[in-house]
Amino acid sequence: MRFARIAFFHIQYINPHSDGHDTKDTFSQKWGASMSRLILFFLLFLLLPLTSVFSANSDLENDSELLSGYMTIVDEQGSIVFQTGLTVRPGDEFVNEDNRLYEVTSVDGTLAISRYVRDETVSALPLEVLPVQGEESNPPPLIGIYHTHTDECYIPTDGTATSKGNGSIIKVGETFATRLTELGYEVDHRKTLHDPHDANAYHRSRRTFAKLLGERPVALFDVHRDSAPLKAYKTSFNGKDAAKILLVVGRQNQNRATTMNYAKSIKSAADNKYKGLIRGIFIAHGNYNQDLNPRAMLLEVGTQYNSRAAADHSITLFADIVPTFLANTAGNVAQAGPIASGNGIAASNMPNGGTSRDMIYMVGAVIVGGAAFLVLSTGSLSEAKQKFSNFTKREFGDVFRFRKKRKN
Repeated sequence: MRFARIAFFHIQYINPHSDGHDTKDTFSQKWGASMSRLILFFLLFLLLPLTSVFSANSDLENDSELLSGYMTIVDEQGSIVFQTGLTVRPGDEFVNEDNRLYEVTSVDGTLAISRYVRDETVSALPLEVLPVQGEESNPPPLIGIYHTHTDECYIPTDGTATSKGNGSIIKVGETFATRLTELGYEVDHRKTLHDPHDANAYHRSRRTFAKLLGERPVALFDVHRDSAPLKAYKTSFNGKDAAKILLVVGRQNQNRATTMNYAKSIKSAADNKYKGLIRGIFIAHGNYNQDLNPRAMLLEVGTQYNSRAAADHSITLFADIVPTFLANTAGNVAQAGPIASGNGIAASNMPNGGTSRDMIYMVGAVIVGGAAFLVLSTGSLSEAKQKFSNFTKREFGDVFRFRKKRKN
């Protein structure tokens, strides 16, 4: 009964200017009911855009990988261009090993059709030369490594594709860190678990990313392994099995152009030393936390069908080219200026920042609509204030009286 009185107190309202006739009271009640419907419609109109916002957020962030299997992208002649366990959507792009850029035009289930767009010869592009620290006394540059999906494994070595809390992808990160340390870098390899491997894994790893940014690293790498047929990633270098590496750039990212140039620089450096190590660059629909900084790169080191030894070999070769693409000076340790500190990250870019903003909008719309309803239903601002005052005294007074009785 209490909730009924709260929800429909406007119908019980008696017009203070009524002369006592039932007809005027009835008119006031009908007018109030009509206005309540109008206000309700107004509130629904205000809240309607939020449904598309929540849907968009889900589309951009929560559907980055298939639960099983893989996507196959073919060209207009039906030849396979690319296979990956990442989801694929129209507008996504792929730069293959030969620097041919394809754009996805349609997707049907796990099959996507693409069209050839242009040649994107990376070696013809100027590499960004980052500022070099001149003093030898300065500390070595820091590189951050973390793993959004900490359960990923390699079946030939581990006997399983995933192992919650114990993915061997972390050991691949250790191999990467060890080689970078040998090259003269300081490395912060975060082994923070972000399980389960679900839609919110990138939200959880975003916190790890932000902490790494606070240490002012020269580069950040999110190390994964893909899900695709073995032939898509199998290769060899120096007579040893290796796993190709895929670079992933997020499209929903204000730093996209800069991050894309960074990816091209990485591929160019790898092609010059280890042709075929970089499988290509996938420009996907997510953001992969790259919106927080343009020098963050997602690496897919092989597939679940590669051995971990092959993945270790490849990530070691990749480490060898890091000084080249960071400093554009082969053989020297990169002394690049640090990327932006995590202290400057806008709240809207932090986990659930957009959702918090939407909730504030929703609450504000309800408050504004409720206030407008009171004014319209009472006829004046002063009467609305009085009605609200009486309502709060009555409702909250009952609560306090109830608590007082319980204490007694």
